[in-house]
Amino acid sequence: MVTFSSVFVSRALSWGLEKDYLEKMDLPDGCSAIVVLGGGGTGFYPHKMFAEVNEAGDRIIHGARLYRLGVSPKVITTGRVVGGVKKGEKPEAEHNAMLLQELGVDTSSIIVEPLAQNTHEHAPYIAAIMDSLRLEKRIALVTSASHMRRATAVFKKNGFDVCPAPADFNFNRMHSTRITDILPSVHSLYRSTINLHEYYGLLGYKILGWI
Repeated sequence: MVTFSSVFVSRALSWGLEKDYLEKMDLPDGCSAIVVLGGGGTGFYPHKMFAEVNEAGDRIIHGARLYRLGVSPKVITTGRVVGGVKKGEKPEAEHNAMLLQELGVDTSSIIVEPLAQNTHEHAPYIAAIMDSLRLEKRIALVTSASHMRRATAVFKKNGFDVCPAPADFNFNRMHSTRITDILPSVHSLYRSTINLHEYYGLLGYKILGWI
């Protein structure tokens, strides 16, 4: 645990996942839709007046940004509540659609996919929607930079032409080493945990033939 609480270890793990996306990227073009994967919302409960975001909320902001920049006239938001939707809850996709509207995305431009509960399920559900609308499967895929490798591989496996549009970066090239970096850090442990989840996910999906 002490090892993964190191700033140096957590940064190395982040770099391994995000290195392909650290250079400035051109805006995606020719995309039928902007696909914003779930994970950026906190869920919507009856006691909440407004929709809220969590640490990965950059996904939702970036999806709205790409829409306003004209990358595509359609935004697909996808995701259920992991474990199923309980009484009084809404699927995360609906929650995120509310946020997209607040950020300036026209209601008629938003397509909600409320069933997928994990990365493996996102692609086939979205493929079915795009087939029903006769849209080409060229998409701007928005998710956290650390999650992009696995998500891109899953969508390509399902026949999509993917233009990665990463958000929520963790690796910071401008980080200046400080004397306190030698000390264990709760934040570094958290980041290492997130990154290890992705590495295990890549391995597991490969073994299962999902990527």
